Amino acid sequence: MKPQFKVRKTYEEVADYLRDQIISGVYQSGERLPSLRELGEILGVGQSTIREAIGSLKTMGLVTIRQGEGTFVTRFEPEELKMTLESIRPVTKQDIRSLYEVRKVIETGIVRLAAERRTVDDLRLIGEALDKMEEAHHGNLREQGDEADWSFHFAIAQASHNEMLVSVMHSISEMMERTMKASRQKLYEIEGVGEKLLDDHRNIYEAIRLQNINQAQEAMLRHLQGVEEFMLK
Repeated sequence: MKPQFKVRKTYEEVADYLRDQIISGVYQSGERLPSLRELGEILGVGQSTIREAIGSLKTMGLVTIRQGEGTFVTRFEPEELKMTLESIRPVTKQDIRSLYEVRKVIETGIVRLAAERRTVDDLRLIGEALDKMEEAHHGNLREQGDEADWSFHFAIAQASHNEMLVSVMHSISEMMERTMKASRQKLYEIEGVGEKLLDDHRNIYEAIRLQNINQAQEAMLRHLQGVEEFMLK
């Protein structure tokens, strides 16, 4: 019997189904998957949907595509596969929306407090993170850029001088690591996004430096809304 998929986000549901087939051992490590046409017939969906689902699995690192040969399950040890999946799932659009709803609520409040309460040392730490982001951007060092990006936001949380908010940001960090690892890669594939993100962070920094509370909140909200929109494209 063919699995039943909802019309909503069909390719994501197909990706989830194929991922579960890999986890359960239906498709073994190193094994070639059926062709797009065969999978389409098996699952009762179009080849374009299968292609998008395979692309999602490739982004997760679960499959590799060999030109002219087909799609193969990446070679994983069972425990390694579990650890990899823990760090990358879920990556659906609804997960992104939910995460950014949380970030917009929390971080716009945090940045208001940071603009009001920041010290010279706080500003130095925020500025150092921004400098590292610039270096990573110009050197095309994506992983370092991601780390510097988070350091920037976390330094702002510390500048709020509210330990409970700092703890909340720790929780968000764990959530982002779990849900965004694969999806963030797509962000930097969009032309001009890297420079746009830098400008956003410069604007946030400048508002905090000037201790302009409203400007800081508006800059943070624009930044988070912009990233969310890019990631949902």
